Amino acid sequence: MQKHPVANLAFGILAVITMVASLCTAALTSAAPVSNSYSLTFAEALRRLHSHPLLMASRARIASAEAENQAARALALPRLGIEGTYARLSDPIEVDLAPLNRLIESLDPALPSIPNPILQGDSFGVVMATLAWPVFTGGRIDAAKKATAAGITGAVAAADTTSDTLLLDLVTRYYGVAVNERALAVQTEVVSSLTDHLANAEALEREGQIASVERMQVEVALAQAQVAEQERRHALQISRAGLANLIGLNIQGWSTSAGPALAIPEPQELQTLQEVARQSNPVIQQLTAITAQADQAIRAARSAYWPDVTLLGGYELESDLLPELLPQWTISLNLTMNLFDGGATRAGVSMAREHLREAQSLQRDAIERLHLQVESRYLALEDARRRLAVTMRTESLAQETLRMQRLAFAAGMGRSIDVLDAQSAVAATRLQQLAAQFDNVLAWTALMLACGHRDQVEHFLSHAGGRANGK
Repeated sequence: MQKHPVANLAFGILAVITMVASLCTAALTSAAPVSNSYSLTFAEALRRLHSHPLLMASRARIASAEAENQAARALALPRLGIEGTYARLSDPIEVDLAPLNRLIESLDPALPSIPNPILQGDSFGVVMATLAWPVFTGGRIDAAKKATAAGITGAVAAADTTSDTLLLDLVTRYYGVAVNERALAVQTEVVSSLTDHLANAEALEREGQIASVERMQVEVALAQAQVAEQERRHALQISRAGLANLIGLNIQGWSTSAGPALAIPEPQELQTLQEVARQSNPVIQQLTAITAQADQAIRAARSAYWPDVTLLGGYELESDLLPELLPQWTISLNLTMNLFDGGATRAGVSMAREHLREAQSLQRDAIERLHLQVESRYLALEDARRRLAVTMRTESLAQETLRMQRLAFAAGMGRSIDVLDAQSAVAATRLQQLAAQFDNVLAWTALMLACGHRDQVEHFLSHAGGRANGK
């Protein structure tokens, strides 16, 4: 059978495309090999994530909040110290006996005058042990202790929020790599199948059973499949780089050990999840802590209306050039009360109240947003499950259709385009199933994290995710 000139030209172009695509694929394969010797489990990826700089910073903030709370508690305790003083006076302290000397002189001028006795010389030194104990501060110290305790709760909640964000990112990237690995495997299988189909088409063309245009259709499909395989390989390389960057992985030639086809646990009812989220969501807990701090700030501001009562004491340890008549120890009760400050205290109380109203408003808004977020993630999980069920049933039909079209084409009773369409349908169905599996895992993870169930997510994915049970 003689080929048409246009057909020859098209064949030449397709041959060049096929050769270029094969060379590009081979070059990219050498740069990022598909066969990997190291299998990365989700449990190991999670362990590496625990060393993320943001989590380390969160731990430092918690330690700082705990230290601040300890400092606030110390305010209520007595302060003991040692105080040393050395002083030099312009003149010594003495008793003026001039009136007595004048009286003596009036009585008998021959009597000598009495010198002034010196009570304290012009210099002295003393070392004393001191005590200062706040007896009453109007509630300021107690407010500080409660505010810093709430600060610890807020720091822990902020750390949990950071952990949830990073965990969701890890799930997205880890299972994104798993999906890309399997999508590449699907595309590689398509290339292999089309290569075999092209060999059959060439044999049938030589026997005169099909026209050259049908063989050319297979060549076009194969070239397109090879280009798609290259794109899948590139997407896998990018996704692996993203996951490695997140967890600090420097190992070459690795792959994931788990597929996205996990038996995701059945979630609770929507209303139950919303109530659980309101109690356990770290963002709500953080705003609750901020509200508690704002409430204690009002109490601290009001303490300025009350007097400060402090117990003061001192005990002389050592002295130099001090008269013996001075007492060895002293103890006193000091009361300080602000009578007028120009309205500063009133303004401070008013400012603290407004901060409390702001915190309460933000908390209510966050709760409403959380309810909507839980509902949207719950519905997204239901949609992903439905899509996954449909794609699993569709794949069986597509596989059987492809098998029948191949048999018909091999017997000379079918068209090449029908085989190509069936092959494309199988590949598309598998890719849709992978996408549904990925959405299923991601939607469940996002829902559980919104409800404050990070431990459940970590435990389930570390165990179920450690098995290569995906397609």
